[in-house]
Amino acid sequence: MGVNIMVESEHDADKGEKTIILRPNGSLSRRQALALLAFCGLVMGAVGFFCFLVGAWLVLPFSGLEWLLLAYCLHLSLKQSQQREVIIITDSLVQVEKGRYRPEQTYQFQRAWVMLDWMQSPIQGRPSRLALKLHGKEVEIGRFLVESERQALARELKVLLG
Repeated sequence: MGVNIMVESEHDADKGEKTIILRPNGSLSRRQALALLAFCGLVMGAVGFFCFLVGAWLVLPFSGLEWLLLAYCLHLSLKQSQQREVIIITDSLVQVEKGRYRPEQTYQFQRAWVMLDWMQSPIQGRPSRLALKLHGKEVEIGRFLVESERQALARELKVLLG
């Protein structure tokens, strides 16, 4: 299994453009999730069927409900792992695109005036908050990143935005 990169940077010198792609850590691929679901279904079904044979028939429907709940939770997890945030920095603009398979939300800021706001949480163990601000408009970025990745992103953006 390859290394999961949560923050990717690309620089296009011809266009004078810097692109940063953020994605959450997807620990399971779709294929792995289906294999896990199939394995759990076999085990839960076998246990439920055995209980049915010995007279504890009520275990079987609850085993099926547990399997459905597991399938729903895996679906939500896979859906969440498809999130993407793309930050495009040009000479004049900073653009943030958020979405799963395509940009669903797009925010644009004038590069000369945009401010990077990195707020440490006053509560120990709580994540910091990283946002771009301009004239009352604010967009949080990197919410799904771990703290060390958010700190590295903040340092990189600070340098890029000057």
